[in-house]
Amino acid sequence: MTNIEACICTIGDEILIGQIVDTNSAFISSRLNEAGIKVASMVSIGDDFDQIIENLTRISRDFNVIIITGGLGPTKDDITKKALARFTGCNEYTTNSNQLEIIERIFEKRGMAVTQTNRDQAIVPANCVVIPNEKGTAPAMVFNIDSSTLLFSLPGVPYEMEALLPSVIDIINQNFSPRNICHRTVCTYGIPESTLSDMLTTWESSLPSGIKLAYLPNPATGIRLRLSTYNGDKNANLKLMDTCIQTLKEVLAPGIIYSEQDDNLESVVSRLLESSGMTVSVAESCTGGKISSVLVSKPGASNYYKGGIVTYSNDTKISILNVAPQTIENHGAVSLECASQMAEGCRLLFGTDIAISTTGIAGPGGGTDSKPVGSIWIAVSVRGKVKCTQSLFFGDRERNIIRFTSEALNFLRKELILIIDNKQLINKV
Repeated sequence: MTNIEACICTIGDEILIGQIVDTNSAFISSRLNEAGIKVASMVSIGDDFDQIIENLTRISRDFNVIIITGGLGPTKDDITKKALARFTGCNEYTTNSNQLEIIERIFEKRGMAVTQTNRDQAIVPANCVVIPNEKGTAPAMVFNIDSSTLLFSLPGVPYEMEALLPSVIDIINQNFSPRNICHRTVCTYGIPESTLSDMLTTWESSLPSGIKLAYLPNPATGIRLRLSTYNGDKNANLKLMDTCIQTLKEVLAPGIIYSEQDDNLESVVSRLLESSGMTVSVAESCTGGKISSVLVSKPGASNYYKGGIVTYSNDTKISILNVAPQTIENHGAVSLECASQMAEGCRLLFGTDIAISTTGIAGPGGGTDSKPVGSIWIAVSVRGKVKCTQSLFFGDRERNIIRFTSEALNFLRKELILIIDNKQLINKV
């Protein structure tokens, strides 16, 4: 079978009432697409026995692959297992010895006694194939609905589900012929979606048939442009999309594209810092440590990140970063002058090659006519030379902090590119 389409189902009242965010569906969809399996639908179902069966009856008519997460825990509201037994017409249960051994080993390692409730998680409908869960107590289950439909039930705990998913994909590949789905993603920053769309009208109309373009805006990462193909030779399609990206780069001004893969700004900045051999420190006011947080989230950050400080009050800007009191008195904390002195003070404090600073007004209060909410000054000090930029955003407090952080990372990215380009130019002379 070549036209394989999947539906991802999440089960749990906690998702429907907004108590938790469903990250499982996004992860599963991403991995299935990489494997050439098209995800055509996502459904969230509450902890209701009849609703689960009703939805699965409908979904199984339309999709070859159904992947369910959630509802496999030991409590009374975890009813997925019983619903699947009813849905598949199974009245018998069996204890999976492999999963029972794992459960006993997990509790022994924790120094805890295994209760009957824990052991019951190894009991599964007799008509399913079990994928043992080495990370937890609830195994994954595979059901053959008919000759053309597979149903998978996975635990809802993200790290358990993620560990089991490769086995799920292997089983799908053994039973179906996935399509040659190809994606190429270009990441842009600093240009509104409508403006970008207008700029790319001619380029978009010239895309070969079979290539689909999607605009994916995100306040933290800018706008991603995703090219996709769903049929044909994979290598030929990838080469064709690479050619399209080359023509795209001729349309957009330098600096707008920050990555030619599905990426984020902090990853790009981290790679630039690694390749430049420079060290960085961060002085933050309005971003409250967010820049440092995303930088240290990358493996190997200790090679280039030396430290950061949040100087939220004027007093700490003065006492720790040596911002001149007269600077704040004459220009205010949200100013070019203050941002510049913060960056230079931070660079000297940590002894780094480069330092970046932020000072702004995230809101909702604190704004004035001359310095409205959403204002930010960003400065970068490179071995004593300081550059600044000013921006204005129009979100709420949380959104403004996200945008401030991204704007600072993008400013740092551009400065690092200039430094690297200058080094290469000097080396050629």
